[in-house]
Amino acid sequence: MLDPQELREKFPYTRPSVLTKGPIFGLGYRSPWISGNIIQAKISKKYNLNVMLAQQSAREIERTNRSFKEVVDSATISAYEANLNIPWGADGDHLKTEQELKDAVSAGFTHFTYDVTLELKKGYKETLDKITEMWKTTKQLKENNEFTTEISLDETEKILKIEDIVFLLEELKKRNIKIDEIALRFPGYFEKAIDYYLKIEKGRKIRDTREFELYLKEISKLSKKYYFRVSIHSGSDKFSIYPILAKILKDNFHLKTAGTFYLEELKIVAKHNPDLFKEIFEFSLKQFQKDRATYELSTNIDNIPNIVELNSEELVSAMQSGSGNDDLRQVLHVTYGSVLTAKDIDGKYLFRDRIYHTLINNETEYYSEFEKHLRRHIKYFINLH
Repeated sequence: MLDPQELREKFPYTRPSVLTKGPIFGLGYRSPWISGNIIQAKISKKYNLNVMLAQQSAREIERTNRSFKEVVDSATISAYEANLNIPWGADGDHLKTEQELKDAVSAGFTHFTYDVTLELKKGYKETLDKITEMWKTTKQLKENNEFTTEISLDETEKILKIEDIVFLLEELKKRNIKIDEIALRFPGYFEKAIDYYLKIEKGRKIRDTREFELYLKEISKLSKKYYFRVSIHSGSDKFSIYPILAKILKDNFHLKTAGTFYLEELKIVAKHNPDLFKEIFEFSLKQFQKDRATYELSTNIDNIPNIVELNSEELVSAMQSGSGNDDLRQVLHVTYGSVLTAKDIDGKYLFRDRIYHTLINNETEYYSEFEKHLRRHIKYFINLH
């Protein structure tokens, strides 16, 4: 078994780096096995991508019963196995407490995303004080080591006015707080596992991107004036807005896509072990109402076909990103933690090991599907047409 600490000491390219130039692709990896992370590293090398090979939020850490250290160790081993000799970063995402921040710093993360959703509800003073506190703590903990920071403003109820964002940036400037990236609540909806939409009218999603584009243009102007990168959270599977990001932001963005890879793994399970897939779905459906609590979703489970009656080909079709069943994908997406940690009365994992064995038994397809899926996310940014 490879020792991640020994690898980091012997091979510098297996250590997380500070990424200062975009575009940055936040890949991350939620499953407990390392194989998918290795595939991500191999694909990143093939296309010479700036990646956050380790990206995990405090919420995801809790749901998967992992630690920030395990996430970085997985990425280190992946970088070694792939010989990923280009810099890659580690993003401690949606950090809300000092302890979460300390854990991420201790694990070797290089990028820190401060989630100030709760403070924004109280007011701008509380928001500024929280950002200041988190930034100063990060600087103290990192000592003389470089790092980058991000403010997460994307999970707010309202879209921030441009003048309010300017106010926050000016106040942070007065406090000598350097913020490298900002994630904003854009017009429309960035729900998990599905494409962007503006609103719902008469039960139908309206996929109009004009408001998003206008707001993004204003944010792009601010980013140039205040020298920050635009971070897009829940950025996976948002195929309709990628051309807009490329046109307006050029390379000044950080696109976070971590959650989508778990669904790609389940798609392989659906094809090669449909009975296991159906078990996972039934379990996920029971967990869904509890697990959806921290997500903004429009899921209607009545729109999901009778999974029991579908064959493997039909299951794979329903799991396709963009053309499949959005409601099915969302149910499976937000219950990842419950599925990956579920155990029987004897303490054995219900699904985890069987998912892993299915993937490894179809390793060539596993790599191919990951690459195909990732190409759909990056093609507008690195000339893959």
